[in-house]
Amino acid sequence: MKVAPGTALEVSLRWDEDNIQPVGRLAYRDRTAYLEYDDAFLKSGLELSPVHYKTSAGLKQPYDVRVFEGLHGVFHDSLPDGWGRQLVDRRARQLDIEPATLTPLDRLACVGASGIGALCYAPAIDVWDADDRALDLDQLAVDARLVLAGNVGEVLSALGQAGGSPGGARPKALIGINDEGHAIHGGDYIPAEYEAWLVKFPGRGDPEDIAAIEMAYATMARKAGVVMPETRLINGKDGQRYFATKRFDRIGNRRVHVHSASGLLYTDIRIPQLDYKDLILLTRSVTRDQRECKAMFLLAIFNVLSHNRDDHARQFSYTMECDGTWKLAPAYDLTWCAGPGGEHSTSVLGHGKDITRAHLIELGKKAELKKQNAKEIISNVEIAIGNWQTYAGEFGVHQNSNKLISRSLDEVSL
Repeated sequence: MKVAPGTALEVSLRWDEDNIQPVGRLAYRDRTAYLEYDDAFLKSGLELSPVHYKTSAGLKQPYDVRVFEGLHGVFHDSLPDGWGRQLVDRRARQLDIEPATLTPLDRLACVGASGIGALCYAPAIDVWDADDRALDLDQLAVDARLVLAGNVGEVLSALGQAGGSPGGARPKALIGINDEGHAIHGGDYIPAEYEAWLVKFPGRGDPEDIAAIEMAYATMARKAGVVMPETRLINGKDGQRYFATKRFDRIGNRRVHVHSASGLLYTDIRIPQLDYKDLILLTRSVTRDQRECKAMFLLAIFNVLSHNRDDHARQFSYTMECDGTWKLAPAYDLTWCAGPGGEHSTSVLGHGKDITRAHLIELGKKAELKKQNAKEIISNVEIAIGNWQTYAGEFGVHQNSNKLISRSLDEVSL
């Protein structure tokens, strides 16, 4: 589970099985990572992380070594956060390895080729010891609850293969689903008859209907004009349902590079410090596309009006195709959240709560939107959120959850 001391990782962009582009070598010394680009990558004209770096010769240190354990932000995005990290740590203990001794390169080696996006790392370390690709989602959900409760046993192998890489606090699994609804492990290669999906299981403290709530929010966001991946509810046994979203980083076995706002800006998600103005400026810098800036403004409005306050820097991502074209990624993890201290993780012009229409219209100026255009976007989102009861009823949100969310939505009305 640990790479040999002094071993460098080979980093590549795996666009598909037949197009693997070497990026360079990554080494780690004295709690600092160093990247040396491959000669061919230097000539490619691609920018792996376009905010703080330019592709050039020489050893490249992280922009801020105090963040991400001295790892570059773009590579930190490959590491699991929350649930995925918990699985790796517990597997390490099973192997008599103290998790604190794992370096970021050890953890990247555990990701190998199974992470989100196109970045892959070699040599890869397979720590899960599971060969059967078929999945029982109901059993995975039960196993996830056991892991959360501290009873790991043999469940880590299946959970690790299915969900060792996704970020976020809630248990997740990367899976492939075919037309018959059969599910397999989907972290790396997925057979042609399957599509890549991410499925979520209830976490500690989640309501029983969390899947229905997130499905209702995804539908509400689409009605508001937010670009979303395809989503669905998967029915399990005994009435259990799971929220699933089609992966935007996979089209068949073709991959796209994914980079979060957290990794781009070196923003620690544990410390609320981001503003939607920053995200709009970041979107303009990365994509150079006014349409993407407008999309970011729309997402900000939706998060504010829908009481989605878990809007930290890792909840916003950008994708890069193999030709170097950057876009704002489809929205994800949209649901009701009270937020840290009752405030948004990402503020609106310095305001974490009590955000007014005037604040949002002023934010529209940062996106270079005309006042009337900003007002129309706000109005469209208000109309979509005003139909919350319809979405809640359509997907079976429980009465208690419905009341709580309805009351919160009324409180944030402009």
